[in-house]
Amino acid sequence: MSAILYGSQTYPWQMNVEKYHGQVPHMLKVLKQAGFTGIEAEIVMLGDYYKDWQKLKDLLDREGIALAALAVHEDWLHEEETDQERENLDYAIEFLSHFPTAKLMLAHVAADPVREHNLYEKQMNQLYCLAAISRRARERGIVPVYHPNSGENSIFRYESDYHIMFDMLYESGIGYAPDVGHMANGGIDPLKVIMENREIVQHVHFKDMKADHEWATMGTGIIDFPSIVRFLEETDYRGWIMTEDESPDAVADSDGVVLADGKYMQSVRGE
Repeated sequence: MSAILYGSQTYPWQMNVEKYHGQVPHMLKVLKQAGFTGIEAEIVMLGDYYKDWQKLKDLLDREGIALAALAVHEDWLHEEETDQERENLDYAIEFLSHFPTAKLMLAHVAADPVREHNLYEKQMNQLYCLAAISRRARERGIVPVYHPNSGENSIFRYESDYHIMFDMLYESGIGYAPDVGHMANGGIDPLKVIMENREIVQHVHFKDMKADHEWATMGTGIIDFPSIVRFLEETDYRGWIMTEDESPDAVADSDGVVLADGKYMQSVRGE
């Protein structure tokens, strides 16, 4: 029997952030209906729940849903964190200390409008900051993972960028959170990269994409999810797979997309 856990990221609702900001009870209701057992939360979507960990814990316990991860995004443009970045991360670490099985999922903000501007310096500075954050997180018993993106200005977007990223992740002991959609968007073979770096894969994001690089609802694009799930099962992966739909359909109907993603993942799992 597979030990993989399945959940939903809050991003489909973030596509309609004004409507769903802070509506955690509603999001939990929908993802449960979709067959998911965990939630990965963007800070902006938690609203007042991010100010009161006990309130969130009580709600999750009542609903039987696990907090799989907290997604934290910062610029990290300098060799050391800015005072504000450190304050934000220290709060996130303290918050997660009350959810001992949840991951600290780190992702960057593409702050520089020109990707190639001092690219290597930006890459190394970000990795230095990630290493420092990860040391503080591990001291509190929290597992940190890094999630590269593929936006136009993302500094870890292509295969050549990934070689630099992986050198630091392995050296610093930071877990890898592959996002198969972002890899495909950067021209990278998701299954190949996951296979080559399986030993540090500790959290996984699923999103689909069409051949023209437009985001798609799960199962309607080009990504071979069954092969990725099969490989993870064969290698005894015991972490989370989180669907994170960014398709235009999520703008039209956030709830409907999460329900459709859940139905698709049940078919992939043979349920």
